[in-house]
Amino acid sequence: MLKSQATIRATDAQQIIDAAIAQAAANGLRSLTMRDLAQSVEKSTTVVVNLFGTKSGLIQAVGEKALQLDSDFHARFFQSVAGLDLNRDTLLTLVQNYLRSRTSDEAGFARVWEALLLESDSSSMRLDLMRRWDVMRKKAWSDHLAANPRLRSYADPLIAWATIEHFYAGALQGRTEYEIIAAEGLGGLIDHAFGLPERPATATFWYRQNLTLPQAPAEGLEADSIQRKLLDIAADQILAGGVTAITNRSVSAVAGTSTSTIAYHWPDMRRFVLDAVWHSVFRDMPRYLAGHHLDGDAETADLDSWTRLMAPTVSIRPKIEGFYVRYARLIASICLEARRDPSLRDLAMLLRGPEGGGTYYNRAGVWPADFDLTRLAATRFALWVKGLALTSAATGIPVSEADLIKGADQLVARLAR
Repeated sequence: MLKSQATIRATDAQQIIDAAIAQAAANGLRSLTMRDLAQSVEKSTTVVVNLFGTKSGLIQAVGEKALQLDSDFHARFFQSVAGLDLNRDTLLTLVQNYLRSRTSDEAGFARVWEALLLESDSSSMRLDLMRRWDVMRKKAWSDHLAANPRLRSYADPLIAWATIEHFYAGALQGRTEYEIIAAEGLGGLIDHAFGLPERPATATFWYRQNLTLPQAPAEGLEADSIQRKLLDIAADQILAGGVTAITNRSVSAVAGTSTSTIAYHWPDMRRFVLDAVWHSVFRDMPRYLAGHHLDGDAETADLDSWTRLMAPTVSIRPKIEGFYVRYARLIASICLEARRDPSLRDLAMLLRGPEGGGTYYNRAGVWPADFDLTRLAATRFALWVKGLALTSAATGIPVSEADLIKGADQLVARLAR
C-alpha cells in the first residue's frame, strides 16, 4: 500500500511538472498559478500544495526537471555532430542551429530558463539550480570545443554571448535584417576565435546608417515635472517586473495622480510604455555610453581606468545593480513579450540592431589604445557583457575585474606594439 501511494504521488508530481513546463512555454512562469495548474491536470489545488508546498517549491521542481531535459538536449545535440571537424563554417552553423533549436516551440524546457533568468528569487536553492545549469552548459560546450586547441577557452564567452542572443533570436528569428546582422556578428566572433582576419561589418553599418535612434524621452523635461515623475515610476516598474508590469493604474497609484494624467500627457498608453522603456535605458546609462566626454586626457586611458569604469556596470549588489544587469533584464523581458505580442518586435529589433554602438562610437578615452575595438568586436563584447551580467544576477556569482579583463582579451584583438 505504501509503495502504491508513493507511486501515485510520483506520477501526480510528474504530470503536474510536465503541465507546468508546457504552461511556462506558452505563457511564461509568471502566469503560472497553483489553481490553474491543478485544473489543467484535473487535480485539486490541495494535491499540488501537498506535493510542492508553495509556488516557489513548484518552480524549483520544474527547474530540476528542466535541467534534466536540457542536459539530455545538450548530449543529443553534440552527439549528432561528434567527430565533425570544427572549422569556421561548421562552428558558425552549429551555433546558429543551437539557438534555433532552443528557441523552437519544441524546446519547452528552454522557456523555463528564460523565465528563471529573470526571476528575483535569490534563495540558496534557486541560486544552486541556476549555477548547476550554467556549469552544465559550459561543460557541454567545453567538451565539444576541446577538439580544436584554438577553441578550448571559448566556451565561457560563447555561452555568455548566447545567453542574451537567445532572447533576441526567440523574438526576431525569421526577420531578415536580424538574421543578416546576427550572422555577421557571430561570424566575427568565430573568426576572432580562430585567429582569422576580421571581415567588414557591412550589414551592421548598413543597419545603423538607416536607423533613426530615439531621443531620450525625458530630454527637456524639468526634473520635478509630472511627466518626468511618471516616466521614473514606470521605468522602475519595468526594470523590476518587465514591460508588462506597468499599467495606467500601477503608475498612477504610486504617483498619487488620477488615471487620466497619463492620457493628458501622452496620446495613448502604448506611447507612454514605449517612452518608459527608452527612459529606463537612457536614465541610468553610463556617461561614456551616452556619448559624454570623460574627465581627463583620452590618451591616458589604460586597462586600470577601463576596469574601474566597467566594474560598476555589472554589479549585482542589492539596490545598486549595475547598468548592464538592468539593461539585459529589460532586453530579455521585451523579447519574451515580443514573442506573444508581434507589435513589440520592432522595439526588440531596434534594441538588437545597434548592439555595441555606444561601446564602439564612444571608445576614445574609455578603451586602452592597444585594443583594436572594431565594430564587430564592439558588438560581441556588448552582447557578451549583457549575457554575463544576466547570468551573474541569476547565479549570484559576482563578475570580478579579472573576468572583465579576460573577456576583453578574448573578444577584442590587441594591436601589435
